[in-house]
Amino acid sequence: MEGAMVNLPGRLDELLRRHGNILPKGADKEIPLIRQDIEEITSILHGHHSDATELEDYHDMVVRCWTKEVRELSYDIEDCIDQYEDAVEQYEHAATVGRYPSVSTIRRRKFSRRPVGSKTPLVPEKLKQRLWMANKIREFSLRVQEALQRHAILHSSDLGGIANTSAGHPTLCRKRADGVRHVGLDAAINKVQEWLADGEKKLKVVSIVGVGGVGKTTLANELYRKLGRQFECQAFVRSSQKVDMRRLLISMLSQVRLQQPPDNWKLHSLISSIRTHLQDKRYLIIIDDLWDICTWDIIKCTLPDGNSCSRILITTEIEDLALQSCGYESNYIFKMKPLSEDDSRNLFFSTVFGSHSNCPPELCEVSYDIVRKCGGLPLAVVTIASLLATQLEKHEQWDYINETLGYSLMASPNLEGMKQLLNLCYNSLPQHLKACMLYLRMYQENSIIWKDDLVNQWIAEGFICPSEGHEKEEISRAYFSELVDRKFIQPVHINDNGEVLSCVVHHMVINLITYMSTEENFAIAIDHTQATTRLADKVRRLSIHFGNVEDATPPTNMRLSQVRTLAFCGVLNCMPSITGFQLLKVLILHFCGDDDSISFDLTEISELVRLRYLKVSSNVTLKMPTHMKGLQYLEALKIDGKIDAVPSDIIHLPGLLHLSLPARANLPNGIAHMSSLRTLGYFDLSCNTSENLWSLGELTNLEDLQLTYSAIHSVNLMNNMQYLGSILGKLRNLKSITLSPVGSSFANTLHIHSATSTRVSVYGWSSVSSPPALLQRLELLPCVCIFSSLPNWIGQLGNLCILKIGIREVTSNDVDVLGRLPALTVLSLYVHTKPAERIVFDNVRFSVLKYLKFRCSVTWMKFEAGAMPNLRKLKLRFDVHRADQHDTIPIGIEHLSGLEEISAKITVADDHCRRFAESALTNAIKMHPGCPIVNIRCEDRIRTLEEERRTLQKQHHIVKEGLNKKSAVLQKDPGEGADKSLQKQHHVVKEGLNEKFAVLQKDPKEGAVTVVPTGGYYGGSFGGYFVDRDGSIIIKSGALPVPVKNFSGRWPAPPPQQGSGTTPVFIRAEEVKVIYHTPPGSSPSQNESDEAGERKRSGDKGSGSGSGGGGFFGPAFHAVGGYIDRKFGQDRD
Repeated sequence: MEGAMVNLPGRLDELLRRHGNILPKGADKEIPLIRQDIEEITSILHGHHSDATELEDYHDMVVRCWTKEVRELSYDIEDCIDQYEDAVEQYEHAATVGRYPSVSTIRRRKFSRRPVGSKTPLVPEKLKQRLWMANKIREFSLRVQEALQRHAILHSSDLGGIANTSAGHPTLCRKRADGVRHVGLDAAINKVQEWLADGEKKLKVVSIVGVGGVGKTTLANELYRKLGRQFECQAFVRSSQKVDMRRLLISMLSQVRLQQPPDNWKLHSLISSIRTHLQDKRYLIIIDDLWDICTWDIIKCTLPDGNSCSRILITTEIEDLALQSCGYESNYIFKMKPLSEDDSRNLFFSTVFGSHSNCPPELCEVSYDIVRKCGGLPLAVVTIASLLATQLEKHEQWDYINETLGYSLMASPNLEGMKQLLNLCYNSLPQHLKACMLYLRMYQENSIIWKDDLVNQWIAEGFICPSEGHEKEEISRAYFSELVDRKFIQPVHINDNGEVLSCVVHHMVINLITYMSTEENFAIAIDHTQATTRLADKVRRLSIHFGNVEDATPPTNMRLSQVRTLAFCGVLNCMPSITGFQLLKVLILHFCGDDDSISFDLTEISELVRLRYLKVSSNVTLKMPTHMKGLQYLEALKIDGKIDAVPSDIIHLPGLLHLSLPARANLPNGIAHMSSLRTLGYFDLSCNTSENLWSLGELTNLEDLQLTYSAIHSVNLMNNMQYLGSILGKLRNLKSITLSPVGSSFANTLHIHSATSTRVSVYGWSSVSSPPALLQRLELLPCVCIFSSLPNWIGQLGNLCILKIGIREVTSNDVDVLGRLPALTVLSLYVHTKPAERIVFDNVRFSVLKYLKFRCSVTWMKFEAGAMPNLRKLKLRFDVHRADQHDTIPIGIEHLSGLEEISAKITVADDHCRRFAESALTNAIKMHPGCPIVNIRCEDRIRTLEEERRTLQKQHHIVKEGLNKKSAVLQKDPGEGADKSLQKQHHVVKEGLNEKFAVLQKDPKEGAVTVVPTGGYYGGSFGGYFVDRDGSIIIKSGALPVPVKNFSGRWPAPPPQQGSGTTPVFIRAEEVKVIYHTPPGSSPSQNESDEAGERKRSGDKGSGSGSGGGGFFGPAFHAVGGYIDRKFGQDRD
């Protein structure tokens, strides 16, 4: 049973302990009796008395009514306790400071009715409270006894308790084989892939149409995973029956233009930004679950036509819509059909038993019957199979489920048949999972739900009860995993370690949740068309989905005083006042303003003294409360947007466990007082003081530390990075530490991808004496934070699972140290100099590694037979300077027996090197017996350097512009001190420009021009390119130099050789699944899209779509670009 009922016994005990001396006479005897009755009801609700799986429909309805009754009773008791405690605390505070609260404040309490101006002394008011509480105690005592009596009558009629399939904490089902998601999809994948990759130049729209649950989204996800990286830009966005176009467009823009948030959130501006960015680019956009032609018309206007082989893929249940979207070209409409009976059986047995051969003989026949009744719908098959996987020892339950399932799906797949099946699976859930599942009603349909947010919301609601040896967060995450395993929620983002990080809910499941939630008055969700709809008398959880409607009005026909959870998504001027929600425990606000320069006052939040979870995301500046000390129960505070200042007394919140603030937020001094913190993000190393950094060492309960920097040229950053190594040993509970760049400014991300000499010193980290023994994740921006050698203390991290690090050189000893880490599953290693010897991976080390990314100028590496048996994904980044440079190609790739995917990004000097690299790497991969998916991307070095020059010039312009503005301000106010920081940045960037494009030496031979760079990663020489005095890049084309500024074509200036450019080259699947792609690279964000795209995509397990966007509970982008990266556990280098 959820929240209130489970927690009531403890609340009643606390009430007696704290206020027993002022409670009415007899309360010390009556309250324990109420507590005892509550515990009995809780026991009944958990199904400890009997198993009622086979209840008749009528009996089931009666039990539901009884459940709803006791739930409302538990809410009323908890509301009463909250109101009483608030009033008592208010008067105790008033007595302490010598004045009583205002009449307007007291009148919010039901039991206070003093007239205006009354000077009634404190004692009579206490008497009123005691009389009110005495009446409430008598009322609740009677209601509890009546509820038990009604249950006794039901029990005597053999109705029993509530159906469930398990008790206590979940035992997770992991039976499914890795290949289950591909069952029956191979032919569909090949057909649609053929349409999408046929080489046709003009924009093409392809539609997948079929009934709900037939697997359209799964097919689209798989195509996105396989083909997405062929395109310069890609996005996977989800529509819905009530689509929020602003949210959809923000999600699309955040994916095609990575690490650069929208300029503003106006619809016309979003459309313009997307069109401008995608113009002349090769893009792939997938629109999942399209429902109406109006949505399609807007999307069609948003995406530019062209001759760049761009593709749009939509999924829909409506055939007419599929036909219209394809321009009435039925040749590009794929009609998905239900699975064959053989495929359905394969999917069923793989989900329940792992394989058909593991099925007990006595269950085979009933399994065949159940599979037939699923009508070939994959959603039906996996959902019922996941239920039966929890009933392996109860064969009678299999017979009951077989008898209960109707034949409607078998006759014709339809919504009613799926509703019956899903209802059966829901009724079989244990009570703790029912509450967690119904809570999903708070989210908009098809919005992405992040696990980190959801598990903390469940905890704040009181759904999670700690048990011996298990903390609340661990249990909450296990509940999330069980809902995934039971197929009620579908994974979206999966990190390289295989952890599900976010999910969506199928619209058929949402329909069930909506019905059940309304019937039980669990949660109410309304949109702008329902603002005047008559709602329940006491709404407990309210979710308002106004989207981008600007004239919506908040509901006025409901009582707000009982609302304990409020979620709002809409424009700023439609948001209801939060002062009326005095019992709020969970508050989630996602609002937007057309003008980013406006601000919004959040000071009213300080009055919500019962608040436990607060998340606010917006594009406007948020004015935080000056004082937050009154929020004594607050456990999670997450702000995603700009804030004017961090409240100074935030350090005095005793229960705060999770704090997430935007970058550039300067924490107040004294954060050492925040000893309860488990999660801290983002701690900006550029603007926080050294005193605050040293205070981090006092946060001994800290488990997740998320670091960022807003200015690379910052004294604070350099000093803080040094000091940070000194305090690591104090953080004995630390499990994760990450460093992310600020993503809100384009200029701030340039250094990640350029070959400049900008580096953050990490020498202070090399001599950590006692590293955190529990550390599981260490990510320190390998391109920026470079260790001279692998720190010795890393070998002591026995729990380390994810390591992403940059080192100047790698030795065989370093490889040995890393290979012996027993839990290491993800390794991203950036080596900045060529290895002195070949790196050999034997069959002993890296036994559990699943993901390896190796970046070096030369991938001088060898995999011996039996090496890395669990490696699934290999990513390489290296250079090819000559067409005979054979030492750049790894040896022994065929020995990686579990390899499923290999990606290579190669920087080449010319077209000959490109052809050599593609050919040599393809030949090496052809020897692999498993035929892994391969993506090879070649990058022209000239183009890379030109991009660096452009980005440096842009940074130079931005800093200079900021310096001019700053100077103007200083001239207006001569009293202000001179700001030196912008001048310093201006000097550094300008100096970098001068150094970057170096010494020019012309060869007397025609057409030969050599550039000798003075520094940087790549080095070497190449021809056909030089820099003029005015900074123009000159390409030697024949005898005449062509200035870039006069060149209207795309890079490279000379026409590409046959087979180059953006056109992918395919090798047949029976040879090797490989895609060559040489990006045209006209935009400075090309490198960003490659690297950040890896972060925004899922772990490529097939279920991740790469859809960015926070769905209902957050914008599609975040104040720190590393926010999503941190969640993914993927590369940001």
